Amino acid sequence: MNNKYIHFIDQIAFGGAQTHLLTILKERKAAHPDETHILAVLFDNAGMKDLFEDIDVSVHCMGLREVFVSRKYKKVYDAISSFIKQHSPQIVETHLTWSRLFANTAAYYCKIPIRVGFEHGDIYLKSFPIRIANFISQFYFQSIIVCSSSLKKWAHNTHKISNRKLHVQHNCIDLNKFTTTPGKKLDDIINVNLHDFNFITVGTLGKGVNKRVDISIKALQLLKRNGITANLIICGDGEQRTDLEILSDELGVKDHVYFLGLRNDVEKILPHCDAFVHAAPYEPFGIVCLEAMASGLPVIIPNSGGIAEIITNLENGLLYEPLNPEDLADKMHLLISDAELYNSIKKSELQHVKNYSVSKYVETLYDTFYNN
Repeated sequence: MNNKYIHFIDQIAFGGAQTHLLTILKERKAAHPDETHILAVLFDNAGMKDLFEDIDVSVHCMGLREVFVSRKYKKVYDAISSFIKQHSPQIVETHLTWSRLFANTAAYYCKIPIRVGFEHGDIYLKSFPIRIANFISQFYFQSIIVCSSSLKKWAHNTHKISNRKLHVQHNCIDLNKFTTTPGKKLDDIINVNLHDFNFITVGTLGKGVNKRVDISIKALQLLKRNGITANLIICGDGEQRTDLEILSDELGVKDHVYFLGLRNDVEKILPHCDAFVHAAPYEPFGIVCLEAMASGLPVIIPNSGGIAEIITNLENGLLYEPLNPEDLADKMHLLISDAELYNSIKKSELQHVKNYSVSKYVETLYDTFYNN
């Protein structure tokens, strides 16, 4: 008998958790087209609805935002319970904080036999009530999947979730979506005449989740001060953008920093750049780093957070001291000046990133947690 799954998620605007879910469901549906997968969205239905429906995953927007904001939590819980009873799944899977707390609890009392949660790293949600709710909710899960050992440690220390309930599975990507290119033609992709070494960074420019792109801009200025010309391509947008544009101007690198805004073609841009830089001091994992590696870009990342767990310095990437633009500039210079090291890292990471393919991830996930 093919199982029926309900996947609960807070919202499906474009984001890491949503992209991760879409990637694994696309892989699973391709291998098991007869399975039933339902996506229940607690709040908003914007952004990625069509992408899920294109792979035959039905999307139901529950429209609970106003009820939730008004703190009518019993109504939220009752609506989720009713939805679960209506569809009678064998498996309930929950993503993001509110889905994990409300939907998994409802699934427990609806006697759903398999209940698996995903902690993607909502590290800004750590008030006392949230910590109490997370601590209690762990007893309603069979397993909680975390994307790194770093996040497992955080969830254990912050929410006191038992290590026995937390299981590490590093995030994955669809390797077929990313490729290298022998000829760099960034000028054609973004319609800008670029001839220097091009670094790229990808991520939100919002203040809630601060990717600290200012550190990368400061590092670029230090390179220029030492007579090294390079460009920084920024894919992303948010309320910090104006401040970052002002900073680029003040530091004298305005003509070398390119803000592309939100892009839905990052996989086409990446292989035409030369290297990837990341400056957030802590990331639970960081899927875009895998995407850059699969595109043949040596990566430079802070020596912190989950993504650092899969990087061996000078072998399949470069690590630098978090929030240290001087150290970042040194690593950027190293890639520019040492062609042998550049090519060695590129070759090594292209092999290493195969360990994080979606096919391996899905095989492990479903065989371990869903096929008992």
